Amino acid sequence: MMEIKLTRKTGFYGMGSPLVLWIDGKKTKSISNNQSITLDVTAPFTMQITFFWLKSPIYTITHPAASYVVKMNLLLLQLYPFLFLASGLSAVYVQQFVYSLVVILVMLVFFFYIKNQAYIIKEE
Repeated sequence: MMEIKLTRKTGFYGMGSPLVLWIDGKKTKSISNNQSITLDVTAPFTMQITFFWLKSPIYTITHPAASYVVKMNLLLLQLYPFLFLASGLSAVYVQQFVYSLVVILVMLVFFFYIKNQAYIIKEE
């Protein structure tokens, strides 16, 4: 048995909603914004963070570190605001149905690409 610490540092995104921690496929605890929790684990184990459809990859930990941090995927932080802004502006300034359909399709493809990689768990 080993004790590990997990800290959530996801910033502004979803700060009002807790993330759910899964250890070995079992729901264990919820973690709020800027909160740290301590867990007793036995190596090897798997660890994943979820929030509705958004998830982290499933991490298999064979040699646990003392401390881990949960962060948002940098690609999501950089591209999502741009896609959201582009879709809003295009709806106002480019009023063509085909263009709007393409923008919506790009956003859906991006969502399905990133949804299982939205969070990253790293050693701190």
